[in-house]
Amino acid sequence: MNTLIAIAGILIAVALQAHMPTLWWLGGVRVELLPAIVVYAALTMHRRRALVLALVAGLTQDALSAAPFGISALAYGISAIVTTSLREALDRDLPWMQWSAGALTSITASIIAFFAVGISFGNVFKMLAAASIAGTVTLILFFVLDYARMARGFE
Repeated sequence: MNTLIAIAGILIAVALQAHMPTLWWLGGVRVELLPAIVVYAALTMHRRRALVLALVAGLTQDALSAAPFGISALAYGISAIVTTSLREALDRDLPWMQWSAGALTSITASIIAFFAVGISFGNVFKMLAAASIAGTVTLILFFVLDYARMARGFE
């Protein structure tokens, strides 16, 4: 049941992310919600469930984007595996760790997409801006989802 709720949350996040306007003052960067969800799942759930949710998030994002299909799923899957492997060494309650995990997940997706499509030096600024925004969204998402889990009685 929790996996179905998480997949429904991913679908809602993808729909929100697809309809958000670009930040023109940052060169057309979009706010990304999925790296935050992937990091939360990787630091909260079991490895298999986190990997499945990361792949669902990546494939759903690829279905609604112009990138080659499977690029985001590959990046999110790699991030989920690495994050779940390092879970014992990472303290998920530290804000700087949450921010950096979200930013690194976003940067991983950007780098893999840039290598598949092509990289230019003008896109490096967009990649760093999107990573910092994704890190900030990760902080907010951790607070909201931890509060929701506490309110429902899951820990």
